[in-house]
Amino acid sequence: MEETEEALKKLRAGWGDKYLKVVEKWEREASALLAFLNRPSELRRYFYTANHWEHLCKEAKRRTKVVEVFVGEGAVEKLLYLFLSVLNERLGARRLRGFAEVEVGSYHVG
Repeated sequence: MEETEEALKKLRAGWGDKYLKVVEKWEREASALLAFLNRPSELRRYFYTANHWEHLCKEAKRRTKVVEVFVGEGAVEKLLYLFLSVLNERLGARRLRGFAEVEVGSYHVG
């Protein structure tokens, strides 16, 4: 915590005059911005990027775009449910590097 406060002081001293609003936002939201540091180091690399989410959204859009007419909202929901179910099974079989090294219960979300 002391390291964070010291780093924020250096940030304010170096950039506070030029980018006051940005620095104030960093100071206000520092705990949320740096929350990933509370996670095990083996898992942090998965939090650095949103590529997985971007790919998921792009693929869902592609799957719904090929259908010209849906009979209702329920049809779209069913299509997305089936797509996400298949994707979940496929990803559930994958082993991500770093997850085996993390002891269950050794950290908490908060």
